[in-house]
Amino acid sequence: MFVESIAASFKFGDFEFSKKVNGLVAKGEIGGKNVILLKPSTYMNNSGIAVRAAKKLYGIKPEKIIVAHDEMDIVFGSQRIRKNGSSAGHNGIKSIISELETPDFTRIRLGIGKPLPGINIADYVLSEFSEEELEMISENKEKWAEIAKMIVSESVEAAMNAFNKKN
Repeated sequence: MFVESIAASFKFGDFEFSKKVNGLVAKGEIGGKNVILLKPSTYMNNSGIAVRAAKKLYGIKPEKIIVAHDEMDIVFGSQRIRKNGSSAGHNGIKSIISELETPDFTRIRLGIGKPLPGINIADYVLSEFSEEELEMISENKEKWAEIAKMIVSESVEAAMNAFNKKN
């Protein structure tokens, strides 16, 4: 939803499947800079394979890669921007770090909150959003566009200072 929202906000072309990267790719501009959006078609635990292939195909340096992912340790509807670091147990991020052979890429950690006691984590992460959650997501789309533009046009640090506030 995050990537599709960015594509819509900045009027990117349609997402098209690329066998070379094993994912859906859309190209466009943000703040006058060329940007490639990727939605890996691999399982989340293997998303690093698609990221590595896109890095190689398009000649992207790891520090220019921005990964948006779900984060249970952050309140639903909020986000934290991080310049690099560990996977914090997220298997998709583990895969990307492994495939890129570096943790030096930007993460936009999108809060999904924690499941209620007794609910399986996998079931929670893969469940449909409630109407209330969908409304919160819709309300965040403008902010997501601002975050993307600030990271691309200014810096990761500027976006961290502007958007990493406690809710």
